[in-house]
Amino acid sequence: MKIKIQTIESCGLALALTMSVGCGAANAEEKKDMTSKTAASSVVTNDNGSVSRTFVESSITTNGNLVTEHRRETRTNTDLDGNVLQTTTSEYAQSYSVGDTGWKMPTAKTDATDATVATDSFLGLKFGEPFAVSNTVKEVGEPALLRAMFKPAKPLVGFDDYYVYVTPKTHKVAKVCACAKNAIDPGGRSGRRHYLIEALEKRYQTWARLCSWFRPCYSFDVAPDRYVTVCLTGSSDDYETVITACDNSVAQIADQEYEQLREEMRKTAAEKRNQKVTEAMNAF
Repeated sequence: MKIKIQTIESCGLALALTMSVGCGAANAEEKKDMTSKTAASSVVTNDNGSVSRTFVESSITTNGNLVTEHRRETRTNTDLDGNVLQTTTSEYAQSYSVGDTGWKMPTAKTDATDATVATDSFLGLKFGEPFAVSNTVKEVGEPALLRAMFKPAKPLVGFDDYYVYVTPKTHKVAKVCACAKNAIDPGGRSGRRHYLIEALEKRYQTWARLCSWFRPCYSFDVAPDRYVTVCLTGSSDDYETVITACDNSVAQIADQEYEQLREEMRKTAAEKRNQKVTEAMNAF
């Protein structure tokens, strides 16, 4: 069913930070409490005239060294006369510890060179650089990119397959994926953040952002036009855990190269047809 979005409204981020200092021992540590909340609503009109209204509330609360993430989505469907047909509510929540030292924001990088080195590559492959590939395939949903398997110099424990996606003409690296058939450490959190999430936070000096209300999937905005996503479980029919790093600027180059190739194919097809017409005309 084709859906047309009529209105999308979003509420800005409201951030409250409260600090309290213990009055006991002289060396008592400072405790920090922080709550980050977002809310967004949308109205969608379907082809049959029914209207779907969605309201999403998300929050991340820190109490000492305990972090709680919560997302609540309410959907209401109405008919042409405004009568409520159905109302559904979905929620996703989890809590974890960030360590014994309490909540500490990542230290921002000040050296531009170090920041570039930290974000311009993934699993040893540098975005935008040509990658020598031979056995490439096209993947459904990625018409402008070619996919190939590769072996990283430092494989991740528990991961089975690694894929690189390159532009169709110049074979520049646009996307890199690490895939595991079985969920990586599915029940070993013990109240702490998953070690893959913590490792990526330390690698890119930024917090993970929960990006799904029904699966443990997270996103990292590591640089302009560059991001990393992690789906810990239920990623696809073939893989449970998948980590994806993508550079949107290189993906745009792939779209341009794809259109160039299509234009070249159209031109070649037209020339071949004209040649057939000429040959047939001379034969007649």
